[in-house]
Amino acid sequence: MKNIGFKNTMKYNISILGILLVSLSCNPKTNKNNEKEQLNAGEYNLSLPTKSFELPDKLKEISGLSYFRNNELACVNDEKGNVYIYNIAEEKVTDKFDFGKDGDYEGIEVIGNEIFILKSNGKIKGITIDTKTERNIDCTTDEVVEYEGLGYNQKTNSLILAAKELSNKSAATKNIYQFNLSDNSFNKLIEIPLSEVKNDENGVNFKPSGIAIHPQTGQIYVISSVGKKLLILNQDGSKVALVPLNPDLFIQPEGICFSPEGDLYISSEGKNGAGYILKYEKE
Repeated sequence: MKNIGFKNTMKYNISILGILLVSLSCNPKTNKNNEKEQLNAGEYNLSLPTKSFELPDKLKEISGLSYFRNNELACVNDEKGNVYIYNIAEEKVTDKFDFGKDGDYEGIEVIGNEIFILKSNGKIKGITIDTKTERNIDCTTDEVVEYEGLGYNQKTNSLILAAKELSNKSAATKNIYQFNLSDNSFNKLIEIPLSEVKNDENGVNFKPSGIAIHPQTGQIYVISSVGKKLLILNQDGSKVALVPLNPDLFIQPEGICFSPEGDLYISSEGKNGAGYILKYEKE
């Protein structure tokens, strides 16, 4: 393939994304297939986003996403120690602040007046928005080689962490951990049997890249860029659905969050093009 410039490549990928969205909405056969997928995804039809947002170059490698406040999402890049506030109404980054040195940052969660940023090794930094007071949380464990996803369980006042890689390569589970912000306890929350993340399309190829809890149902949404899947669990860990994701629509999904009203946002790295966010409204 002919090598084209970076800016042209971004425009090319976003244009292809737009064409894909239009073709999906206009194709009756696709819509028929989507009806089944929509049921599997609970309240959302993951094949038909409500809207897409192209991100600037500084968020090309977006790795974490969190709801911030009305019309604003907090984003983190997996290499830079910066939090970016993206305004979905204005469709641009409207604020930014530095929180630390460059590193491998894989998750972000805003809880009240505090922002939490997760490093892949399990170290979490909490920063208050107004005073910039910092605290450090250690969720490292010998069981986990790499984390890639941070969420929040309001019912238990706990951060939840999705483990991408376990030290035991032959482990029969995928694990989710939690850190309780009330008593500072840390423990394994859910063990997901490999059989729960297996389907005909992708076998057991499932490595969590993002995690979030639905604000109304309490269900846990775990997204995997590897294998292109979305796993939905009940709070007790029982499986609700395993939804295959269209790799043309979800190039490298690594961030997921909900608005308080239940709108779903999924961010993806752009690879050779721009990073982007897809929005899904409840139906």
